[in-house]
Amino acid sequence: MHVRNIIPSESGQSVFEILIAMSIATIIVGSSVAAIMVSQRSGSVTVSSGKAYAIADETLSSVRSFAESNWADMYTQSKGEAYQYYLNIVSSTATSSTLGIASGTATTTFTSSSAEENINYTSWFTIEDVTRDSILLDPTTLKITVHVSWNPGGGAQEITLVGYVSKIRSRFITFDNWSGASGAAVPVTQPTNDYYSINNATIDANGAITY
Repeated sequence: MHVRNIIPSESGQSVFEILIAMSIATIIVGSSVAAIMVSQRSGSVTVSSGKAYAIADETLSSVRSFAESNWADMYTQSKGEAYQYYLNIVSSTATSSTLGIASGTATTTFTSSSAEENINYTSWFTIEDVTRDSILLDPTTLKITVHVSWNPGGGAQEITLVGYVSKIRSRFITFDNWSGASGAAVPVTQPTNDYYSINNATIDANGAITY
């Protein structure tokens, strides 16, 4: 009986190794491309989220500043999540601008060379009353919730930032000149020497003034 020793040729072995190497390289390249795409997408989301938080933080800071100098305007607004507001310039001069509360939302757009970063951000804030011990209404504090929404192409996104504003200033006007005329029935908003007077005024048990 004749026995043959079958020994693979070096050339056949090299071709087989090349095929395996090519398969492995294809898998590695495919995985790398997928990883790069995920990384780019993740980076884009991080950038857009960072811009949204910057808008929210700036809005909350502006609302705090507005509340400090215009507490009555802030406090008398309708309260609750159903009422959306933004700060808008109501008047301006060559050296300064005056902000006011407007109903609705504001839009901020960033322009970039990357199409993925050219996103419109919509922002607004809501106002809510604050209670102490869940019972007593605190008329000197308000809860402000800032909302920022955007659509990066992969679905709508929204963040919220919550803060509190307080009445920290009180204004007093002292009148020491009553030489004007009687009959000033409207609220006094600046110093004046006019006044309103009545005779025989009484105060009942409920604090009501009658005359």
